[in-house]
Amino acid sequence: MGVMDFGADSDEIKSVKFKSFKGKAGETVRAGIVYEDPSKMYKGAKIHYNQRYFLCKSDDKTGKKEICCTHNYKGNKPKWRVGAVLVIYTMDDTGKKLKDWTVTPWLFSETMFNKLKTANSQFPLANHDVMLTCTNEEFQNIDVQSCSASLWTKNESFKEKVLERARPYMEELAGNIASDLTPTEIRELMGADTPGSEDAAEDVNLDDVVDGID
Repeated sequence: MGVMDFGADSDEIKSVKFKSFKGKAGETVRAGIVYEDPSKMYKGAKIHYNQRYFLCKSDDKTGKKEICCTHNYKGNKPKWRVGAVLVIYTMDDTGKKLKDWTVTPWLFSETMFNKLKTANSQFPLANHDVMLTCTNEEFQNIDVQSCSASLWTKNESFKEKVLERARPYMEELAGNIASDLTPTEIRELMGADTPGSEDAAEDVNLDDVVDGID
């Protein structure tokens, strides 16, 4: 199963190495999820992990299982890995005035996505920010709390600046979620010798995808 859409053009930003947001222990940041289309705020894929993240090749539509799912190893059950682009704000001491901001990609697990899904059910993340508090830096355990209306969407001029800086990361998200290995590469990685198959990426709606998340 390939990378799926669900729910910036600066050369300087494009030259910056893709580096996912990492929370720091005990730190809380205010952030917003940047999007062009609110129904496609995220990109995600079913993945496996064996020395590296790689895309699941099994086909949910036909039920056909490939070597990545059938070979006996610890990571043979596919899990979702999700990507989004964050705008992170630097606030003043009162927490009410914006001092600075930055844009960064964020790759996270289905557990983290479910926390965002809960926050979204309370206050839609298309027009609300979140407070992200890191409780465990090593494992990137992050608590999510909805907060007031998003800062980046309040002003059209500011919104366009954020989008301009975010677009290159949006374009790179899919390719950084996991490696798109060939069946042969997967077999070699797992020390197996069973044929595999390729499949294509597809567009989906966020609501459709969450039904498949454990």
